[in-house]
Amino acid sequence: MNDAYSEAIKEAFAVCPSNLVIYHTLQVRQVGVQSSVFLVQARRPITAADELGNYHLFEPVGFQFTLPPSNTEGFRSLNLAIDNITQRLVDFIEAAKNALALPTPVPVEAIYRPYLNTDLSVPQMNPPIVLYLKDVEMTDTQVTGRATFMDVVNRKFPLEIYTRKRFPSLG
Repeated sequence: MNDAYSEAIKEAFAVCPSNLVIYHTLQVRQVGVQSSVFLVQARRPITAADELGNYHLFEPVGFQFTLPPSNTEGFRSLNLAIDNITQRLVDFIEAAKNALALPTPVPVEAIYRPYLNTDLSVPQMNPPIVLYLKDVEMTDTQVTGRATFMDVVNRKFPLEIYTRKRFPSLG
């Protein structure tokens, strides 16, 4: 099991006591472009704190997801489907698509945090999983997409080129 999970949620996963409810939440954000959307897989909204102690209202939405496995394999992704989308989510996606078409695209992040109904003051995973949305498709009733960790396999290495001009002590 993932070491980032708290002991309380590990116990909840293992024992499944009837008085504990696990709230799966997603924060979808595009930094500097638009405000975050906070979603909870539940029938009612919840107010919960993030890992920095800031409280947010999570909107109840039906969504399905599969978390990436906790292993040493290379490619890891979260598949996501959000049902009965609201106009607010449609507007967010349209603005996100426009921002991704800019010369310097701004990525859309999906942050997964689990909570227990007995303690909404802190997520039960620290650090939370931060993934980047790709392959988003929208219909009248559903948004589907895939979220991945940054594509480190196809990035150039080293990211910075060391030249004599910038680093004169190289010789």
